[in-house]
Amino acid sequence: METIGFILALALSGLLIGALGRLLLPGRDPMSILETMLVGVAGSLIAGLIAYYAFDRNEGGGFLLSLLCTVGLVFAVRKFRQRYAPGEPAGPAMFGGGNVHTEVRFMPGCLLFSIVASILLTVLLNLMIRAF
Repeated sequence: METIGFILALALSGLLIGALGRLLLPGRDPMSILETMLVGVAGSLIAGLIAYYAFDRNEGGGFLLSLLCTVGLVFAVRKFRQRYAPGEPAGPAMFGGGNVHTEVRFMPGCLLFSIVASILLTVLLNLMIRAF
């Protein structure tokens, strides 16, 4: 029964933080309630990781740090959705004027994957160092 209560509290706090994060960022945001909740939970998780590794706090990230991380995630989701809006070409942005030898493509999926992989490897390395 404690687990169900924890999941409900996590969902409600994620919904609250996600809704506040969406309100603090001006502009239209077509997110569902589930997406808002997930963004709030992810922002709180990132804030907790920052607080644990940067400030050596075991309690959590706190309300303001969670809100800042959630606003950053809402901004990232909004920019990602604007990039692939209907009516625009779905391919990556190109530089170099179509010349095959100087063409540079920006792939946001590769950038996102490399950032996530770096964070995960850093966390694993820190956990291994703290274990010994």
